[in-house]
Amino acid sequence: MKDRQRPPVLIIGAHRSGTSATARALELLGLQIGQRLDSHREPRQLQKLHEEYLRKVGAAWHNPEPFLKWTESDEGKHDCISHLEKNIRQNFGQILGYQRNPKGLWLRARLKFGAAWGWKEPRTTLFAPAWLEIFRGARIVHVVRDPQAAASSLRERELKFQAAGDPPTANLSNLDYCKQLIQIYLAAGERLANSSNYQKIRFEQLQANPPDALASLGQFCGLRFGTAQLRAAAATIRQ
Repeated sequence: MKDRQRPPVLIIGAHRSGTSATARALELLGLQIGQRLDSHREPRQLQKLHEEYLRKVGAAWHNPEPFLKWTESDEGKHDCISHLEKNIRQNFGQILGYQRNPKGLWLRARLKFGAAWGWKEPRTTLFAPAWLEIFRGARIVHVVRDPQAAASSLRERELKFQAAGDPPTANLSNLDYCKQLIQIYLAAGERLANSSNYQKIRFEQLQANPPDALASLGQFCGLRFGTAQLRAAAATIRQ
């Protein structure tokens, strides 16, 4: 039987911008985003894949500019695509959070029959142009939150981590730096805005009217859902 696997849905946006809440809601509407995920609905191996490449070029999720400058060059662009493509072809299930158990095998099989799927991981915002070369026709859901609110939330999280004994992450206790970082991610996501497969959603809009916003997003993602699913998904969005 012919493989009918769809291109993925990539949920992008800066850290602390509402991407986790959006991903949880879309999952309830039928978007398959993996099985073995962390509390933010992200595959840890995908985080690792992204972060390893960022380190390779002297960058990090909280210091993305060296990576963005590197991938502006033809050499950097092709090297990044090659790195991601090699890894995802060899370890698709592991990287995207699918386990080697009956449920994991069933979820993988669903993809071959056209189930809507994708992932959420904020670093994808930086890597999206490369992923779009690998998965032609992928859809982009870009979640945007008020930059001041996102930056404040990012700083507050960093201070909580430090208070709990974690080593500090460079510059994240500085609100101005957090604002600049959010703007870098915003600009990185908006590079894709000219694509017909791009949709931006303001998190405040999603909070104000979850049913309408999620119905629109679900249709954009090609999901099939009923009234009960929409109601359950909308109920997860905190006003």
